[in-house]
Amino acid sequence: MRTTRQDNDRLVNADHSVRFGLFDRPIERINLLDARPWGLPLPRPLRALRLKEWQAVQIVHDRYFVIIALFNAKSVGLVQVKIYDREERRKYMYERKVAPWSFRPADQLLDSRCAYEGAGARVAFTNRLAHDELALDVDIAATKDTPALRIALTAQTAGQTPMVVSIPFATTHGMYSHKGVVPVQGTLQVGDAPAATLAPGNACMMLDDHKGYYPWTMVWDWVTAGRWVDGELCGFNLTRNASIDPVMHNENAFWRGGRLHQLPAVRFERDEGSSPETWRIRDDAGLVDVRFRVEMDGRVELNLLVVESRYRGPFGHFEGTLRSLDGEELCVDGYFGMGEAFFLRM
Repeated sequence: MRTTRQDNDRLVNADHSVRFGLFDRPIERINLLDARPWGLPLPRPLRALRLKEWQAVQIVHDRYFVIIALFNAKSVGLVQVKIYDREERRKYMYERKVAPWSFRPADQLLDSRCAYEGAGARVAFTNRLAHDELALDVDIAATKDTPALRIALTAQTAGQTPMVVSIPFATTHGMYSHKGVVPVQGTLQVGDAPAATLAPGNACMMLDDHKGYYPWTMVWDWVTAGRWVDGELCGFNLTRNASIDPVMHNENAFWRGGRLHQLPAVRFERDEGSSPETWRIRDDAGLVDVRFRVEMDGRVELNLLVVESRYRGPFGHFEGTLRSLDGEELCVDGYFGMGEAFFLRM
């Protein structure tokens, strides 16, 4: 198993070297702009242009599955709210490309705010993990294609161990990520329908705070889901990204009752000819064997010669078993969540 680091006061040392590894609590200063990516003393504004940053959450409710994200690629910003009604099998989506200076990603989660407001939309993360709390406020005005969307939630992080990682893409640079599964309480409303009440037992939130110096081509595969099982909050995260050593540096784990259990490196296989389409995620030792059955697909493709993007973000059900490196086991039959197959060249 990977050793957990305790030096979470900063991510980059005074000599510009990056601290890589697994941390057991939030990073106090995510100072990746102090690093020297590619080993060069590039000007700080140029480093900032290459640092991709986002804060996002996924919310699983008995009826609704929700994705909320503020993504800053520095060339463009993206505000995204997706709500999938699992009963009606209908997806509502607000997505807007904005100027990269329209919102500022948080430099840490202990006491900060990341928010966008404009053009009839407000999406705001209030991060107070120093006080075991994260608040989310979403208010999207109705358009001709989408009803009004309103979400007001508070997540409680006390007693829930996060997965905080710093993963090398090279010896001089890489990515940071803070993920976790936490209980949530609040309301969600679609149009004029009665607001749904979200509370422990029927809803949970997956956290996804991320910053990285990616290559010119960004590629990853990812699945995640969460669920309450017999009064216990559970969830998992499986990723294959650009890590130069995925055995020692990965984002693979599951949570049960607030405890984090590490998983090995995994690989993704897709049978796009099956019905429903099935993704299979496995490792080399037989500890991970999970199938993801696509229920609602999502695709975005763009080819402008200089910029090429191929994105898939389907929703669906999981089945299978996860066995951790410390000997624990989690059955994921019936979990609902999402996957991503991401390619971006820019």
